[in-house]
Order: sequence, then structure tokens, then C-alpha cells
Amino acid sequence: RGNLVNNFITRSITAFYLLFLLLTIFFLKVNFLILLPLFLCIYYELYKVKLINYFYIIFFTLFYIMFLFYFDLTYPFILEYKFLFFSIFISFILFSFFLKKPFLKIFFLNFFIFFCFVYSSLLYAFNFNVFFIIIILTSFNDIVAYISGSYLKGPKIIPKVSPSKTWSGSLISYFISFLLLFLFIEFNLIFLILLPMTYFLGDIYFSNFKRFLSIKDYGSIIKGHGGLLDRLDSSLFSISFSFLFLLF
Repeated sequence: RGNLVNNFITRSITAFYLLFLLLTIFFLKVNFLILLPLFLCIYYELYKVKLINYFYIIFFTLFYIMFLFYFDLTYPFILEYKFLFFSIFISFILFSFFLKKPFLKIFFLNFFIFFCFVYSSLLYAFNFNVFFIIIILTSFNDIVAYISGSYLKGPKIIPKVSPSKTWSGSLISYFISFLLLFLFIEFNLIFLILLPMTYFLGDIYFSNFKRFLSIKDYGSIIKGHGGLLDRLDSSLFSISFSFLFLLF
């Protein structure tokens, strides 16, 4: 029980600082170029755990910077070929999740993260409020899942991939997130049903790599959470899904 309380306090303090930062960005309406330092930090963390080399960091960074400065040209193209880009998103998930060769898994993981940042940047630019709603709800969902799962315990969902994920914590966090979305946000009902699922799927997706590659955390920047990618895995996944879904 002592570890549970200490972990909860650590997560709560971290969540408070992140919330303060997010609210500052939200109210100041900071340009979406603010995502570039986050992009660089996450790829630096991946470099530190040997999941990417300098060549690919330079490659992804140059393309991401080009995209940021010409995003107004990129959006109409993605909108016109939305089925293709949605298919690419799903394909990268499947390939990177089910491939067994480490090199190919890492390759698709890095490309997937790159596309997540592209989609996140576009959602930030064109649907600012939705972007922040998803970020805040994913953090809230994580805390609810952790508290309810740690307190109620019960059977694990996929213990080999995510040892701490329980049915009790995941179901309770799902229904609370769905209820909040349903009561306070006007979205398509299908979207409201699917969005809380992506919180769980994003965590499982990135946790699968850590287990497969025997990595405890993607980094150590945020106390109590590991690296930035450990903290933002569900957010990147959910935001990318939301951007593509809302195109239809």
C-alpha cells in the first residue's frame, strides 16, 4: 500500500506540472512549432536506448521541419487521399506490432512515431481545442486506470506485454473517459466509443516494443514515468487516430 501511495503522489505531481505546461500553451495559443522540441527530445531518447541512429534522426528531423513550414500544403493533400493515409497508419501499426525481426520492428516504430507527429501537428493547427482535450483526457485516463487497477487488482489483460494493465483498471477508466466525452463534448457517437479505446491501444502498442526489445523505459526525463514517449504514448496514438477519423 505504501508503494501505491508513493507512486500515486509521484504521478500526480508529474501530471500537475504537465497540466500546468499544457494550460500555459493552450491559453497563450502557442504556435504548433512548439512540437518540434518534443519531437527532437523523443528521438534523442530513442537514440539513447539504441532504437535509432544519427542518420535517421537527421532524416526524420529535416522532413518534419519541411512539413511544419509547408503544412498548409500538406493538409489538402492528406484530406484528398485520406483513405490512403488512414491505411498507412493502420499498416504501420500492424507491421511494427507483428513483425518478429528487431530491425524491421524498429524501422516501422520510428516511421510510425514520425507520422504520429505529422498528424498531431495538423490536429494542433486545425483543431486546437480537440488536441488539448485528448491530451488532458489521456493523462486523466492513465491516472484513473492506475488507481483503480492498483486498488481493485484482478486478472491482467496482456501480462506479457503490459504487466500492470488489469481488466478492472482498463474498464473503469474506459467508461469514465467515455462518460466525460459523452456528457461534455459534442462528437460523433462512434468516435466517442472508439477514442477511449485508443488510450489503451496506444499504451499496449508501445509497451510491446519495450518487452520485445527488453527495454524498461524509453527514457528517464520524467520522474515516475520514464521518458517522454512513455508518458505520451497513448496521446500520440489517440491524437493521430482522432485526426484521421475526423477527416471523414
